[in-house]
Amino acid sequence: MKVHALTLFAAVTLAQAGALSLSGTVGGTVTPDTRLSAWTVKTNGQPAEELGGAAIKDSQFTLTLPAAAPASENLRPVDSRISWPGIVDFEKTSASAQAAELRFYTYRDQNGNGMRDENEALREVRLNTGKGVVFVVWASNDVVVSGSKGYQASLKQGWNALEVEVRSSVSVRPLEARTPLVINLGP
Repeated sequence: MKVHALTLFAAVTLAQAGALSLSGTVGGTVTPDTRLSAWTVKTNGQPAEELGGAAIKDSQFTLTLPAAAPASENLRPVDSRISWPGIVDFEKTSASAQAAELRFYTYRDQNGNGMRDENEALREVRLNTGKGVVFVVWASNDVVVSGSKGYQASLKQGWNALEVEVRSSVSVRPLEARTPLVINLGP
């Protein structure tokens, strides 16, 4: 069984209107109909609302998230119900806020219509930086999330792309432009 890596050299951009774009290149073998998509998730982790998608063409893609807030039914309080990577014990937030957790999926666009259809299976993938994982979340206002082992995530209103590195302590920082990202498309 071959393991293929989708290598993304991120150009993380936050446009004036608050839209977030992730651009990259692909290393490894990807079928011509493979798309990368970004979804808000329900409290049980199931995909809820597709917010962005991108075809992977000539080993490159750009996935842009809208500046607008996710649908209100996909927002929930900033608390322990969000899957904060690297957090062992959620402690507190600096203010009350609503958030939408984002997860990434690939699928094969079998009919070539540029969007996911019910019969096109989603496969969750993680964006990694080599040092940590990438976590993308939308927040209704500025808020700081605190947890055990020094976990502290500062969120700004709108989209936030964070790099979370877990060692003896946890480091959470904004994802820097040009950070090489990797998605492993295992078996």
